[in-house]
Amino acid sequence: MLRFGVDPWPPFVIVGQTQISGIDVDIVRHLADALNLDLELVRCPFKRCLRMMEIGELDMLGSLQKFKDREVYMQYLEPSYYTANKVFYTLKGSEVSINAYQDLERYILGVTLGHKNDPQFDADTGLTKFAAVDTDKLFSLLMKKRIDAALSVDVRSDHYLKTHNLGQYIHKAPFYFKGTQGYLAVSRASQLLERCQEIERMLAGMVNDGTITSMIDTVVREKVKKTPPAR
Repeated sequence: MLRFGVDPWPPFVIVGQTQISGIDVDIVRHLADALNLDLELVRCPFKRCLRMMEIGELDMLGSLQKFKDREVYMQYLEPSYYTANKVFYTLKGSEVSINAYQDLERYILGVTLGHKNDPQFDADTGLTKFAAVDTDKLFSLLMKKRIDAALSVDVRSDHYLKTHNLGQYIHKAPFYFKGTQGYLAVSRASQLLERCQEIERMLAGMVNDGTITSMIDTVVREKVKKTPPAR
């Protein structure tokens, strides 16, 4: 049995009324099949999921940033399987132009309450920032032109634009903050720990042969305009 913790985090974990889907779920189903293990999706709020990893009530968790305090009770699996950048979204046809950090001081910038972005940006009191409670509110403010640009995680926001048919109105600015790596991890209290090297080989294969990129493109970026990296 492989017990995988799930907490809504579209498009990686999408919890519907009758089923649970998403990129993380697709990946872990593939791994469970390859390991010849039954998969149990365990719903838990994120903080509870972490606690369950600590005490061995979960075997695996996904979409994790790497923090030293978590390495005490979980083994991060290499390689990381995605990078989440922090991107500035603006309205198409607007005069907002964000090509470098210095351009930010001219605009009202929407952020998500409680989210870490970039250390310099977060500490910069010279910028005008407006905090929204969630992704939905953030893009609502942008559509209503109450903010000039919305700063948000690209993978999550690309999915939001796609599912809410907003890609025709909103695009990405050339300047962005390079983000963090997303990891799978195994609980150090899990019997699955002894199979970590085997799982890492499988995961590396999925990364290297484009399987995971294909999963992300199918769920997230289909019909959403891509912007090439600026730096």
